[in-house]
Amino acid sequence: MSNFIRSAGSVFAVVALLSACRDAQTDKEVTTRSSTGDAAVSMSGDSADKRGMALVRVVNAVPNAPKLVVRADPAHELAMAEYRKVTAYQPIDRNWVTFEVSATGDSAFEPLTTNREMLTDGHRYTIVVMRDSAQKFETRVLRDEISDDTTNAHLRVIHAARGIDEVNVVRRGVEGTLLEGVNFTMEAGYRAIDPWNGTLEIRSEDGNRLLLTIPNLTLQAGKSYTIVLTRNAAGKLESFRFDDSQVK
Repeated sequence: MSNFIRSAGSVFAVVALLSACRDAQTDKEVTTRSSTGDAAVSMSGDSADKRGMALVRVVNAVPNAPKLVVRADPAHELAMAEYRKVTAYQPIDRNWVTFEVSATGDSAFEPLTTNREMLTDGHRYTIVVMRDSAQKFETRVLRDEISDDTTNAHLRVIHAARGIDEVNVVRRGVEGTLLEGVNFTMEAGYRAIDPWNGTLEIRSEDGNRLLLTIPNLTLQAGKSYTIVLTRNAAGKLESFRFDDSQVK
């Protein structure tokens, strides 16, 4: 009996894992829109899965590197990533990938940092390039889970601001902390919240010090928002954002 229970539990665990992996895909195309209104449409996760591909994009959070090139190998070079921008998703037809970052492309490609990651077919990923010191780069490869929930907005915050300790994210005028203790190089979210419009505050972890305000922020139902915290060339904390939504 106990062996049967253990076996049944294992089956349920595998089913749950497969279901979770499947839910992370999208069965529709996805529209990505920047805060400036630029938009790009990418294939569905289901289509990418059938083709044996993962979908990958790049965020450049390095202020003194206005354009960066990321590649998986010489034959898989992603779009040039400008500072405070997110590139369109591009398909990668392999699972184990060593991403390399450079300030130049083609034959002049000189890796500034590398990051070996395992990708899953049909899933979406964002590579965030940031500074981990005055001279060195760091990358984080984050999985994007674009919800099909049409009743809530979904928000995540990526902390790419070197030299800034853990932060809390608060909606001005709303009681409680929305996201708490977000560390440098880390992400928090996606957090499902009711549609909302107002000022978002980035505060020190103890909540006593206001570090940054993001005014006139509108979070709409059916969209998944990403806010990236970084520091400009003068060292001042700033942010940029983009949103994703499944095509209806």
